[in-house]
Amino acid sequence: MKIDDQIEVKKIVKKSGSSFFWGMNVLDSEKKRAMFAIYAFCRIVDDIADEIKNKRLKIEKLKSWKKKINNIFESRKLKSCIEKELKIAVEKFQLERLDFYAIIDGMMMDAKSDIKFPKKKNLELYCDRVAVAVGYLSIRIFGLSEKEKKYAFYLGRAFQLTNIVRDFYEDLKRGRCYIASEYLSIYGVEKNIKTIKHDPKLQNILQDILYEANIFFEKSNIEANKISKKHIIASEIMKTFYKAIHRKMFKKKIDIEKKIKLNYFQKIYILVLFAVRY
Repeated sequence: MKIDDQIEVKKIVKKSGSSFFWGMNVLDSEKKRAMFAIYAFCRIVDDIADEIKNKRLKIEKLKSWKKKINNIFESRKLKSCIEKELKIAVEKFQLERLDFYAIIDGMMMDAKSDIKFPKKKNLELYCDRVAVAVGYLSIRIFGLSEKEKKYAFYLGRAFQLTNIVRDFYEDLKRGRCYIASEYLSIYGVEKNIKTIKHDPKLQNILQDILYEANIFFEKSNIEANKISKKHIIASEIMKTFYKAIHRKMFKKKIDIEKKIKLNYFQKIYILVLFAVRY
């Protein structure tokens, strides 16, 4: 039953504890349902890349999700609640198959080999797959046009760069480090995943990444000013959450072992501010 599929997808989103749940709750029921389906899909493929230890199994499962996406677009029989909810979203908002492919391809980059000190060009490709592609799906649901894709691009880059700093220590424990090798060269830091956390220049590198994220936040603000606020209230709430996390780290000494989060009251405060403004 469709209502059961919808409930199951909502459970996946709510269980994640992400700020996404708070931001998307302001949307009307159809848009919220579609965004929850996209987030649940992203959560599932991300968990495959992060939580499954067997490399071959990871790759098989991600390839299986590409087949499931094809089934959605080719009107074949669907099994899981996420697939069924995605189909409703795809048909209602004319979502692009290639954006789903991009997200899976980003997870595949993690699955095939733990990313360590990538070239900046490869890191940008990764960001565009795992974050910007989600933005491109989202703006279709929000009712934006192709000419407003810059907004999604800048926001996706800002979010992912903020994530890289926030999740640095967590990623290290998984055997990954998303810091571009060019940063290491600038500061003369060795490409060594075991020693980088002790390097005194690490703080400089993390601040450089946050500075780059800040540029993307500012560019997204410029694009946001060209768009009707009622169309982007959900993404602007998400941006405010991310900016608050960014602000806790930017131009400050970061305790890499302590993951920066917003507490319940901070999230409520942000939502109240938006309620007053909009």
